[in-house]
Amino acid sequence: MRKYRTVLAAGAVTVAALAGTLASAPTAAAATSLCGSSYDYVGKHALTKVSGRSGPRTGGYVYVYYSTKTKKNCAITKPVPELRGKAWGLGVGLHSPTYRDGESDGYARGQVYTRWAGPVYVKSPHACITVTGDLNMGTPGHLRAHYEVLKQGVHCD
Repeated sequence: MRKYRTVLAAGAVTVAALAGTLASAPTAAAATSLCGSSYDYVGKHALTKVSGRSGPRTGGYVYVYYSTKTKKNCAITKPVPELRGKAWGLGVGLHSPTYRDGESDGYARGQVYTRWAGPVYVKSPHACITVTGDLNMGTPGHLRAHYEVLKQGVHCD
């Protein structure tokens, strides 16, 4: 019985250490798993406050990834750590004017995301894309701030 307790204790310490490592991992790296293993980080775009008096200047980021395997970009919107648990209505969108293709998440009825929006994908080899995202801070009945980003003609590789 003692042997099993030692193994279980060691396992618990290993799991706790791993959980601490994952919890402190950068958001960009954590979001990669949401897009898929073939996606590499391309960049991020800040969601800046457009209305409201409280909250930070930057409410979150749209993280963008690209896969040479699928020839698609992927995007995810996530709030900054300060707004976790306070953000709602997260949205994200990608559009490729060249390929006349696009996808969005978080804007349809019933989609009231609080942790992240996406992933969304768009075919975009050697073409610029448009990145959009937004989120709200507060509660649906008591909006305290709204954040947005719109970047056109970016990630043109």
